Amino acid sequence: MSVVITGGTGFVGLAVTEALKQANYEVVLFGCGAVPARFSAEFGNVPFVAGDVTNSGDIDRLFASTETQAVIHLAAVTPDREAEINDPAAVIAVNVAGTANLMRSIARLSPRPRLILASSVAVYGEAAPQTGTYREDEFIPSPISLYGITKLAAEATAIRLAKLYEIDLTIVRLGPVYGPWEYKTGLRPVLSPHAQVVELWQQGENVVLPRALKGDWLYSRDAGAGIAAILGAKALNHTVYNLGGGKISSVADWCEDLQSLPGRRDWKIADIGERPNLTFGLAADRAPLDIERLAADTGFRPALSGRPVTEDYLRWLSSVNG
Repeated sequence: MSVVITGGTGFVGLAVTEALKQANYEVVLFGCGAVPARFSAEFGNVPFVAGDVTNSGDIDRLFASTETQAVIHLAAVTPDREAEINDPAAVIAVNVAGTANLMRSIARLSPRPRLILASSVAVYGEAAPQTGTYREDEFIPSPISLYGITKLAAEATAIRLAKLYEIDLTIVRLGPVYGPWEYKTGLRPVLSPHAQVVELWQQGENVVLPRALKGDWLYSRDAGAGIAAILGAKALNHTVYNLGGGKISSVADWCEDLQSLPGRRDWKIADIGERPNLTFGLAADRAPLDIERLAADTGFRPALSGRPVTEDYLRWLSSVNG
């Protein structure tokens, strides 16, 4: 099976590519920038087509160059507050109009490839669910960030166009992702807190956290494996699936677990009046995603947590840093 991944050279795109390569899928990456040179040992032989999802001609050219059985749509802008203020139209253009452009191009293909659309936990907003977890069929999405708003709009757009164009659509709402293949792309101005910790230590700075920040953090290799499981499922009973880490952990746990990192420095949670040196995208801890629907239909559950994650991440970091 040949699979196109839009946003394929971004953080999650590379994690999905890694998982699909391990499952022997043929992969074509589509994005604004090529795979970073330091990752070329892993991804240098994967076909790449440069283009922008806001440009219909670029998408048509992509599909003209490859036979496609499935598309995984990851291309998105994840803005911080400053980006929301300075260029909201660009966020909407990529996240919503880009989805519409892609689906219109897919509709011209025969046979039409299936589509997996990556959405986000951000569609749920910050209100706490009564059951303690966000369930696809119980909690009404109420996003507050422009990112969450546009991802929910992209979902609704995709559902409508899938009906009009007769496209096999699956939507996966990803939890907060961290781990291998994360780097600065310009489309995601704030890295995960986990990556920020490592970056500060590599710069010789101690880490001062605003708070522990608990959540169902999703390791990137589990994110890739989860999307691969959806792609490979024989039958799916739903259109929308949550994909989260399945367990609660904190950024403070990450700091403690990475004590064997070469060159690591100290860390602490900021005292009253002390200024943190990490940026958190959330004002408070967010409830976890319920992933039972995904587990029931695909058999997938996140495999990496605790000490195995740390060991895997350290091996990966060593491999890309030489």
